[in-house]
Amino acid sequence: MSQGEAPLIALAAGGTGGHMFPAEALAQELKRRSFRVLLVTDKRGARYTQSFPADEQFLISSATPSVGGPVAKGAAAISIAIGLMTSLREFKKRCPAAAVGFGGYPSLPAMKAAAILGIPYGVHEQNSVLGRANRMLVKKAVFAAHAFPILQKLPNGVKPIEVGNPVRDAVLSVGDIPFVPVQENGEINLLIFGGSQGASLFSFTPINALASFPAAIREKLCVTHQVREQDMEGARIAYTEAGIKAEVAPFFNDLPNRMAAAHLVISRSGASTVTELSTIGRPSILSPLAIAMDDHQTSNAHVLSKANAAIVLPETSFSEESLGAALKPILSNPGRLQSMASAAKGVVMSGAAEKLADLVGDLCRDKAAA
Repeated sequence: MSQGEAPLIALAAGGTGGHMFPAEALAQELKRRSFRVLLVTDKRGARYTQSFPADEQFLISSATPSVGGPVAKGAAAISIAIGLMTSLREFKKRCPAAAVGFGGYPSLPAMKAAAILGIPYGVHEQNSVLGRANRMLVKKAVFAAHAFPILQKLPNGVKPIEVGNPVRDAVLSVGDIPFVPVQENGEINLLIFGGSQGASLFSFTPINALASFPAAIREKLCVTHQVREQDMEGARIAYTEAGIKAEVAPFFNDLPNRMAAAHLVISRSGASTVTELSTIGRPSILSPLAIAMDDHQTSNAHVLSKANAAIVLPETSFSEESLGAALKPILSNPGRLQSMASAAKGVVMSGAAEKLADLVGDLCRDKAAA
């Protein structure tokens, strides 16, 4: 770093929007504080970088070493080792002042490289269960920040700091939009999505459940539904045959706006989704991803269900019948929707990006004083 140049902060995240979006939110706050941002991610994470305010970035190889047989695990270890070499080379060239890892295996080689080079780093855990990559990093981290009131799988001796989940500006901009109660004979806006990678379960089960309702309910419904590309035509036909107004697409760039306009959200329970439901304050029916590592999505969902803000339907019982049984009482009771929306608001601690940026500033000051 040349004299007078703003400190460069390396943010490492990868794989899914659940890791990338909080990193993006911190990047936005760091930029407001005149830091420079270096993004470290993998090819999968690169899909979410269109609005990421990075001054610089580089891609690394990574893989999940905890799945598959011996050959797959061996290949994953080689991929992570290559990612470590790349991170060491790029960090030596760019000289970041500090680093933050947001989980996912792309953060592992980057934070290991930071440790080797004496770059102070912290980690942030978005879920209610400490992820496996973060478990391998947290003991040498200067800080271990987390999103929800409970953090499971934390190693002994580590003192976590609850900060909430960093929320992107696109979410914060609609966070103060009030919940508009369903009017008598008015439309009921439903938002249905299966997470940042989509979900086949979420393509037709909700449609079949809604199609089974009496015409008096179906006529009020206005559905926004994220479905997989290969399911789009079938979903459109099913909605038309059911007489339900619906907009169907494989991805919505303005999902926070659509969440703010919704009377009810049906979705997975990834950390970002749970946080955004809390930030905006909307009721939900959540079906945790059954194969999620350490079943962390179930723990996430309980953050809202314990506050009477969400109904949780395990994936193993997420069916046309169970979803219909959960939907009917609340769609016919506008007061219930409104009370769930009020209960959701503020369950997850707010101001996470600012709190994390403060911690990053402390890292830089401590390093400069050393």
